[in-house]
Amino acid sequence: MPIHFTRRQLLGLSAALPLWPILPLAGLGLTACSTVETTSVQARLRGKSITVISTIGTTLRLSWRGTTLFNNELGEAFVPDWGYKEQLENRTVELLKASGRFSSVQRATITATRREEALKELKELKTPTDHVLLISGAPSADSIWATREGFFGLGIAQRSIVRLGTESVAHASLRVDLLVPSTFGAVLGEATVSTAQRVPAPALLIGPRLNDDNAAAARESLKVQVDAAVQSLVNQLGLGKAAPAPAPAPMTPPAAPKPAAAPAAAPERPWVNGSPVTSPNVEGRGIPGPSGSGVDVLPAGR
Repeated sequence: MPIHFTRRQLLGLSAALPLWPILPLAGLGLTACSTVETTSVQARLRGKSITVISTIGTTLRLSWRGTTLFNNELGEAFVPDWGYKEQLENRTVELLKASGRFSSVQRATITATRREEALKELKELKTPTDHVLLISGAPSADSIWATREGFFGLGIAQRSIVRLGTESVAHASLRVDLLVPSTFGAVLGEATVSTAQRVPAPALLIGPRLNDDNAAAARESLKVQVDAAVQSLVNQLGLGKAAPAPAPAPMTPPAAPKPAAAPAAAPERPWVNGSPVTSPNVEGRGIPGPSGSGVDVLPAGR
């Protein structure tokens, strides 16, 4: 039976999670949480159809955190040309198709911009499908400045103290629900993920509203975060591509035994007049052997 959390409970859970360090664009730290029995879900969904739907991606949540709660400002920016909705849905479709688990994978568009509204609209979904993967915004704790405001969905947050030392952050806090439309939206599994990253220049103006001169860095950061978040959500539900089994190590034939080394030949002794020359050692000194026929034998070395 799936577990449902209230907004306050989710905020408490995300606040209790460890804070991830802020990394450069090449790498992001993610905080993730899921409620799903992956083995059961994988068996139930194999060979079935699934539709991907997102309630977010066209609007950014803007927030400015001041010295006190009375200095906080909230706003929105309508940015459909930034392409986050298409990125969210298309990337999810790509990952589901790559898994090879489904008979068909498609995306559908709904008008709802909130999860609760989307659940109602799904009952009238015209596209027949066995399952629906619904992506929506989720609340998370402020993992950057530890303010009480927190983050939600896709957005840009900014903080200053008496309008000085302004810092900006791009953040993505998402939720995915795996639903069964035929049973009035029964939930088979759910997962959340949150990530936030500082951007190098103030991205907001008083209002708050986007600062078009500095918004490019936040836009690129969110693109990276969206891809990482989608990958995490799909993997948490167990719907990603199964890892290939490791190939067995090749059998190596036993090495042929090396032939025994022939014993070293004893050094050949010199001969004089048909008799071997010996050179006994006395107190470490070599004593010359007998000589004859004008042949001299040198003493042995020390």
